[in-house]
Amino acid sequence: MRVLFTTIFMLLVCATLSAQQDMSFDEALGAMLAQNHALESQRHMADAAYDDMRAARGLRWPQVNVIGSYTLLQRSIDIDLGGPKGIVTNSIGSLIKEGVANGILSSGAASLIAQGLAPIVGSDWRYTLQKRSVGAVGVTFAMPIYAGGRINIANRVARLQLEAAGLNFDATKSHLLTELVERYYGVIVAREVVNVRREVVAATHRHLADAKAMEAEGIVAHSVVLYLSYRLSEAKSELSDAESRALIAERALDALVGYNGVNPSDRIFLCSDIQAIDYYKDIAIKLNPLLQEADIARSLANEGEKLSRAALLPEVAAMGGAALYSYQLSDMVPRWMVGIGINFKLFDGLASIRRMQAAKSRAEGVDEAVGSARNDILLLIDKEYYTLVNSLLSADSSRQAIAFAESYYNSAKEGFVEGITSSSDLMDACAELAASRVEYLNAAYESCKALARLLEAAGLSDTFWEYRDRGEVIYIE
Repeated sequence: MRVLFTTIFMLLVCATLSAQQDMSFDEALGAMLAQNHALESQRHMADAAYDDMRAARGLRWPQVNVIGSYTLLQRSIDIDLGGPKGIVTNSIGSLIKEGVANGILSSGAASLIAQGLAPIVGSDWRYTLQKRSVGAVGVTFAMPIYAGGRINIANRVARLQLEAAGLNFDATKSHLLTELVERYYGVIVAREVVNVRREVVAATHRHLADAKAMEAEGIVAHSVVLYLSYRLSEAKSELSDAESRALIAERALDALVGYNGVNPSDRIFLCSDIQAIDYYKDIAIKLNPLLQEADIARSLANEGEKLSRAALLPEVAAMGGAALYSYQLSDMVPRWMVGIGINFKLFDGLASIRRMQAAKSRAEGVDEAVGSARNDILLLIDKEYYTLVNSLLSADSSRQAIAFAESYYNSAKEGFVEGITSSSDLMDACAELAASRVEYLNAAYESCKALARLLEAAGLSDTFWEYRDRGEVIYIE
């Protein structure tokens, strides 16, 4: 059953390898950045922040609106002059009669005057101010003159938010680069470990064959054959474990890059040409996007405090309007107007004062958070820097250990054939050689990861290629 499982596993691995496509680190990075969802999300957020900044600029311009309405009133609005009409009618009649009686007017003249005034006196003295059905289309505008600094604050906030969106994009990109370093070179190391384990299995096979031949000649006992058979099964188990880890690493790399069958074509490297730790700390304070975001958060908190104070100041605006078209609109209604308005809040239940106090406390809290973030970044640089240094030292030690282990293994191999060295010593030497090679690979891998994390913490992820190009490429023979 174990043989069947191993066969199926190897077939799956072979099928996977046959579908793989060679990719350098740069090509894998380009593929990842082109379709990574997190990065695309940050790109959209940056676009939104840019549009918000443009919208904030529009607060300085006048607002022009076209409005229209149609209204049906319950009744028309009229002025009834029936009362004054009766007084005028009676007064005119009395004057005419007295004029005739006093001889001022002749009867003919009085008749002519009465006939002339008859249409006026007999008309309906009702005046319609506004008909029941009315409609109008007009334009209005409002221009801010003084807003207590609110408009300037809105523009500064929009610019700061745009900067923060750009820094978020840079931070996400730097983190993805670090993650790609871990997964890309992780696959390379995992495959090299598989090769080392395969060499151990092949060497153990050879030693077992030699032991069987020596047993047939009576040189060694059967227990030696049994011991080597046990060590062979142990080596095969370690090989299977290494292959499983390599397959998982490949799947993780495919998921990050967004392409099935990524086959890293580069090799892992060691770069000991690094600057002093203070260099990375000084750069981090200036370039680390997280610290820059923290500074922006502090600036935003300060702007919030200014905005709360601006709420206590009046607002002044010019305003106006004009009718473009009207339907049955009364002539008594003016067709245009201009003016200046002011809004000054006298009392709002102390809400503005409370908001100003809250903004001040918020700004103080952000100041503390900025200090904490700076300490965390500097501590992270300490950690990754010394991890890098220790990895380089471990790699140098492992390189010397490989040379010693190879010499010791060759001597043990010759001694076993001659019957001088025991099988356990031979396999210990073989295991020691494999362990030193794996340790060397792991040290190189740890140095790559620590370097990427160090550069990310310092805000120097875009210089990773400079360290890689001047580093030493690792080969395991």
